Amino acid sequence: MIKFLKKLIFFPFRKVSRNARKTNWSTERNRKRVGKSLFFLAIALFTVFIFRFVWLITVNHVGGTNLTTMAKSNYQSTVTVQAKRGTIYDRTGEAIAVDSSTYTIYAVIDKTQVDSNGNPLYIDKKDFTKVEDFLNSKLGIDRDLIKKQLNSKLKQVQFGPKGSDISLEKMKEIQKAAENEKIVGLGFTANISRSYPFGNFASQFIGIARPKDENGTQALKGDMGLEKAFNNVLSGENGKETYQKDIYGRPIPGTTKVIEPVKNGQDVYTTLDAQLQRNLEGYMDKAATDTGAQQLSGTLVDAHTGEILATSQRPTYTATTINDAEKQKYFTWNSLLSQSAFEPGSTFKTFLMAGALDSGKVNLNETYQRKLQVYDTTINDWDVTENKSYTLPETVTYAQGFALSSNIGMSKIEMNMGDALWGSYLNKFKFGLKVRAGLDGENPGALPSSNAVSQIQSSFGQGVAVTPLQLIRGWTAIAGNGTMLEPHIVSKVVDPNTKTSLTSKAEVVGHPVSNDAASGVRDLMLTVNTDPVYGTSYSTSGDSEQNLAAGPLFMVNGEPAAVKTGTAQIASTTGGYMTGSQDYLYSAVVMYPAKNPDFIFYMNVKIPTESWTLKYIARVANPLLTSAEAMKNDLSVSADTDTKAGKVTIENYKGKDSGDTADSLRRTVLSPVIIGTGAKVTAQSIAEGEKVSANSRILLLTNDKDQVMPDMYDWSKKEVEQLANWFEIKVTYEGSGNKVLTQSIETSTNVKKGQTLTVKMGN
Repeated sequence: MIKFLKKLIFFPFRKVSRNARKTNWSTERNRKRVGKSLFFLAIALFTVFIFRFVWLITVNHVGGTNLTTMAKSNYQSTVTVQAKRGTIYDRTGEAIAVDSSTYTIYAVIDKTQVDSNGNPLYIDKKDFTKVEDFLNSKLGIDRDLIKKQLNSKLKQVQFGPKGSDISLEKMKEIQKAAENEKIVGLGFTANISRSYPFGNFASQFIGIARPKDENGTQALKGDMGLEKAFNNVLSGENGKETYQKDIYGRPIPGTTKVIEPVKNGQDVYTTLDAQLQRNLEGYMDKAATDTGAQQLSGTLVDAHTGEILATSQRPTYTATTINDAEKQKYFTWNSLLSQSAFEPGSTFKTFLMAGALDSGKVNLNETYQRKLQVYDTTINDWDVTENKSYTLPETVTYAQGFALSSNIGMSKIEMNMGDALWGSYLNKFKFGLKVRAGLDGENPGALPSSNAVSQIQSSFGQGVAVTPLQLIRGWTAIAGNGTMLEPHIVSKVVDPNTKTSLTSKAEVVGHPVSNDAASGVRDLMLTVNTDPVYGTSYSTSGDSEQNLAAGPLFMVNGEPAAVKTGTAQIASTTGGYMTGSQDYLYSAVVMYPAKNPDFIFYMNVKIPTESWTLKYIARVANPLLTSAEAMKNDLSVSADTDTKAGKVTIENYKGKDSGDTADSLRRTVLSPVIIGTGAKVTAQSIAEGEKVSANSRILLLTNDKDQVMPDMYDWSKKEVEQLANWFEIKVTYEGSGNKVLTQSIETSTNVKKGQTLTVKMGN
């Protein structure tokens, strides 16, 4: 372009000069000639400029620069509006996890930093020792680190972990102290963070959220527990705003315009009760100290709703001790409630006895000899001595055998039932299947292997793997007269953007045994606590710490609770079982009141160092259940959030992972039911785009090679018809009412096309 312009400008003059010499024109004629040349040159230049101007207007770019954007940047700015992460509350509205700001302290050592009057805004070298003393005393920062940073060649320095995550209160305290001591050059940068006001409070269950960089901005993201599982619910969507600015870059009032509205995260109200949780944490601290156990876990459940009211484990952490958590021996990041499976031991006998009573395969008054050889395996009871004799009578009834936690008695019952029948009850109680309460990384556990010995041993809780959450699901059926509930961890999800909420209700997921069978098991559990000869939780010495005389060890309001104790062997990493004298998982499930339980409490203690006694569990269970019973009426009242009932829009789930879909739906307070064991969803009972209320049941058909009958207890007629359509079977109805009471095809059995299903309806 430059070369072209040079030629364009100078060429006419050279030409005129040459022509003048050749032609010897007059001065006037030369002037006219030059004038014409200048005229045409001006026209050419004007044309070039016009073309370039039109080009810039049309293309709006110079090189890689957008001219409109560049111009706007001079008078207008666009900023990201950070979405607020939703708060996690207890059931009453007490905040468990909230957004907050923390601060990082820095020191300016750049000598060019001065104010308008020339006063230094940096730390002078003569003040280094003073600053060193100050930071060491206020924050405990290592002196050598301070000295190293202040003497570096950087312009601004920070001081490691102890100089970060400073609370607002501490930051203000340091600012005031620095001002009083006339220290300049110290400053603070704000960081988004998550605050956990209660400290040690169901830590592995609630989890933690940390700042993460996302698209150039920082956002809080759940790392573990409920914070991680409900991250999509708690996380909002950032917005964008523009504003005009003056020549100094300051916003001009009244010019702010929303480009993309910010959408704050939804608030999650857990089912936890803050008072009961705090009580449990205190009792667990003492139990951990008293037992010296490697791990402890305890959970309290509302038997009428399936809601988790309190849950805790040891070792644990708080937000302030999390960086040192792994220094604790036997520490695990896993939630012992749902992410770690184990052999449960004798507490599992409750399910064997429930199935036996339901199927009529046990006569409680019949006696048996406490000797049993199964193929090459000898089964013994816990009170067998070295000379193979028993400290308690060798001949007992099956009722007495349950009270003394007899492995032989339960094995004989299982053999009478047969592996197939016992296996059907394991399926009805949904063992081997995740609860799908919405938690992350849930362990499915494992059913016993198919060999005969494993099947028999599973009757007393060996060779089968479970989580406490699965046990609790099964025990809701025993506490609730046969009606099994899904354990719930969330009572309400509130959307602050729409002022709507989704409130959970008790969710029925089956009816594995009859009312009589469940009631019969509770009666037997009461004898565990009250039978002075056979009861494993009947104490001959009482408990002086709880002011209990000899008698039932688990007492609430002066009444004995229904109990089943357990002592489980622990699998060794090298094969077989651990053989140390204390190498056991000790446990107990407690239901109170025994006749019509309001609460279920389960606790286990892994490998204590002290001589074991059930008193350690009773010292947690008794006061916790007493408090829960006193608060019973208040627990039915949820936090008032001044919102209206919301709706959930159903998406298309076909082709998606069935388990992940069920968990996702649970987090929106719906009730998913997976049909079959396939990995992918092939059909859904509610169409894409429909808006449904909280707690709506949605059936998800999977790509299972077999059609397996689900437990349809409490289903509606419409849901039965949907399943019949998918399975291509016929349905006949008996009785009237809105809910399924019984079904002719047993749960977990294969269904053939054209088969007839008879369903009894009722209310």
